[in-house]
Amino acid sequence: MQHWDSDENLLGDLRAALTEADAVPPAFLEAGRAAFAWRTVDAELLLLTSYDSILDTELAGRARAVLTARQLVFDSDGVSLQVEVTAAGIAGQIMPPGAAVVELLTPAGPVEETGADEFGSFLLGPPPPGPMRLRCTIDGTAVQTDWICV
Repeated sequence: MQHWDSDENLLGDLRAALTEADAVPPAFLEAGRAAFAWRTVDAELLLLTSYDSILDTELAGRARAVLTARQLVFDSDGVSLQVEVTAAGIAGQIMPPGAAVVELLTPAGPVEETGADEFGSFLLGPPPPGPMRLRCTIDGTAVQTDWICV
């Protein structure tokens, strides 16, 4: 147990604690870096869901069993990503069209990567069940969608 009966003892202990750079656990450093990354969350999450067929009120009256594809549209600042998710895979198009790299991500990490053609079209395999997101790299700038559950 520490006894800080004088300011000199307290300041000495604080100085020693601050100079021990190796005493910071790696998990704390990683958490700090992750928190710092949130300062640019608006730039990183440019594509937010603007349409999800599962939430469409017109489709709510129809039997869900007949719906074989989920339609998603992500929009932001001049970029639109239109996606159709089926049991066979993910088909999508980036608008405006152009070459890009599209990655399918889960909380465990990247699952698959493919290129979009000059029309912005791409195909990915079926996503694993659970949360997923897409990351598109267009002209060296990576943007990603919000998480969705499939």
